[in-house]
Amino acid sequence: QVHDQIRAEIEGLDEAGLNWTPGPGTNSVATIITHVVGSEAEAVRSVVGIDDHRDRDAEFSHQCQTLAQVMSALEQADLLIAVMGPQIDGEARVSLPTLPPEEERSGLTWLVGNYGHAREHLGQIQLTRQLYRLVSPQ
Repeated sequence: QVHDQIRAEIEGLDEAGLNWTPGPGTNSVATIITHVVGSEAEAVRSVVGIDDHRDRDAEFSHQCQTLAQVMSALEQADLLIAVMGPQIDGEARVSLPTLPPEEERSGLTWLVGNYGHAREHLGQIQLTRQLYRLVSPQ
């Protein structure tokens, strides 16, 4: 659902808008999407019991991405959920590799938290898109 909402937000957005940032220390829509799918993949793989080697910092270092690259990342995220979904054990106790090992929680807790995380970033995407439309030549 969140992936479809993200797709709806970037529909009609040009690549300049996809990579535009509102100011110093902020992220573009493309970077936010890269981060959302990276975080989601880490959570899903961890809950399933697959080692994940996420480079979180790299999610924020993309300079410029095409619409095709961003759409491909969303498609890969859809595929990961489709393939891994049946293997998810919501009761399994796991920790995420990007957090301290003592932060062990149930798989369901991680997945619900990650869904909330994605929803927060959806709002950030919406706001960034609105700001871009205010400052870009029409």
